[in-house]
Amino acid sequence: MANSLFLKVINFIWFQTIWWLVILMQSASIPYVLALFLLWFVLTPTRKIDGKLMLLVMLVGATIDSLLMYCSVFYFTEDAYVFTALSMWIVPLWLVLLWGAFAATLAHSLDTLRSKPLLAALVGGIFAPLSYLAGANFGAVDLGYSLMTTYITLCVVWGFTLPGCFVLLDKLSAPFELELAKRR
Repeated sequence: MANSLFLKVINFIWFQTIWWLVILMQSASIPYVLALFLLWFVLTPTRKIDGKLMLLVMLVGATIDSLLMYCSVFYFTEDAYVFTALSMWIVPLWLVLLWGAFAATLAHSLDTLRSKPLLAALVGGIFAPLSYLAGANFGAVDLGYSLMTTYITLCVVWGFTLPGCFVLLDKLSAPFELELAKRR
């Protein structure tokens, strides 16, 4: 049930909806994104694992993107923030929530990559940076370096990030999967 095709499609549409909301609306999207998070927790049969993973990946993702921001790979204007006092230290809240939504795809719509770390590195390294570049095209983020330098930097970062997120998922879901095996 947790990996049914229907749930994977719903998860994919759910994530894409959140991506478009945060890219087009930035901070104004936060109430809608939170409502979509609640909807996901109603729909998913793995809400406990998803919730833990979402919190953990939000923390990891905020750290990664804040370090990238600190290194001037990209930056945000003050109007991207709910709390402008944080604008020099951490990425905007809407981006942290996007990391949470991404985390919810790991056990569902991206589950095919879970046991294939090299493919996950390749997919993460190629496609995740394109998401940042698309965000820049829509004005949600500004690039600090040339397009090529930014893309290559993000390729390297995401080449490790996506497989690393699957490792986190495996660590969090191992006790749950063990419990399911005992019940069979």
